[in-house]
Amino acid sequence: MVSDRLREVMLQAEGAGELLGDGVLRGAATHPVCGDEVQLTLRIADGCIHELRWQASGCPAAMAVAALAPRALIGSSLEQAGAKLHQALAVHGGLAAHERHAEGLLLRALAAAAGHARP
Repeated sequence: MVSDRLREVMLQAEGAGELLGDGVLRGAATHPVCGDEVQLTLRIADGCIHELRWQASGCPAAMAVAALAPRALIGSSLEQAGAKLHQALAVHGGLAAHERHAEGLLLRALAAAAGHARP
């Protein structure tokens, strides 16, 4: 089970949903074994993540990491995103070994969205 702090973030579900309109990047990732899924929509402005919304299904860790993403990643560059997310997870109690796939899942969805970014 996720830490109490991550559980609170998950239950608040800030940033849940999707962005619509021009300039929206979309990325998704599915875990091949457990079927957890994360979908992200985001806007980049001045080289940084300006807006981010998420949808997730699966285990509590996948949903908690997705819910933490807007707090952790808005304002960061795509290059900084992995470190920022990891740091935010640590501050919120971290993930158990069997939950760590959720962090990778979110980062794969972000990479898929970034693959649609135009320089």
